[in-house]
Formats: sequence, C-alpha cells, structure tokens
Amino acid sequence: MELNKKLKYLSERDQLTDLYNRHKMNEEIRKHYYNFKRYGRPFSLLMVDIDKFKKINDTYGHMVGDEVLKKLAKILVKNIRKTDIASRWVGEEFLILLSETDLEQAIEVAEKIRKTIEKESFPKDIRITVSIGVDSVENHEHIKDLLILVDEKLYKAKESGRNRVEY
Repeated sequence: MELNKKLKYLSERDQLTDLYNRHKMNEEIRKHYYNFKRYGRPFSLLMVDIDKFKKINDTYGHMVGDEVLKKLAKILVKNIRKTDIASRWVGEEFLILLSETDLEQAIEVAEKIRKTIEKESFPKDIRITVSIGVDSVENHEHIKDLLILVDEKLYKAKESGRNRVEY
C-alpha cells in the first residue's frame, strides 16, 4: 500500500519543484471546470513565466537556474491559499489555479505575487521578475479556450515590457 501511495505521489509531481505536474494540473482544472458548470463556482488561472530565464542559465549555469525555479515554486505556494493549486506547467512557466476566485480577485493575487518576486533575492543574489497572464473560467465556454487565452495574456505581458500582469 505504501508503495502505491509513493508511486501516485511521484506520478503527480514535478521532480524539481515538487509542485503538481502538468498532467495533474489538467486533472484539477477539469474538476474545477465541472464544479463551475454544475454549481457556478468560479476559478481563475495565473500563468507565470520568469522573464529572461535563459540569461540566468547562460550566465550562471543550469544548476543555479534549477535553484531559482525551486525558490520561485516555494514563493508561489507561500502566496496562495491552501485551496489553490500551483503547478510547474513547462520549463520556467508555472500555472496556478485559484479556486472560488473571480477575475478581479485573481488580478490582485497576481499583482501580489509579481511584487513579492520582484523584491526577493535568489541564489547568487540574482533578481528576477515575472510576467503573468490572468483569466477566469467565467469568460469561457471551454477549458481549452481558457488555457489558450491565459497563455496569450502571458505573452502579451512579455511583449508589453515584462514584469507585469495582463488580463
């Protein structure tokens, strides 16, 4: 029984950050989506990307880049509620599901996270910023549309100068 628990845990987690992996996050988004459709319970997504992360890896090496990712993951978890879910989506991108949260509330959380990260010191005294795309399920008929648009908003934040929140 203990081995099954360990295997389940390992299958749901990102090995580096210990956050949920993309597969598990997709599962959680589906659950929340069905709760929204049935009971009207809103949720929002934040897509968070480290600005100019490649430069960190190129300058300090991938081991330091990994330490930055680990510390960022801890900051994200510390700045969301226990009912919210943080995941490593891909590379240096993270996806956060804010349960029972509308767009306006999600924007506030995103700004809080952005400002917290901007002030934080990372390994080798590295300073980083993040760009964040925000959207709410209330604005979409399908999960796929929500994911596409939150990603587009993230890229708009990057194209608009980075270190910002777009919604």
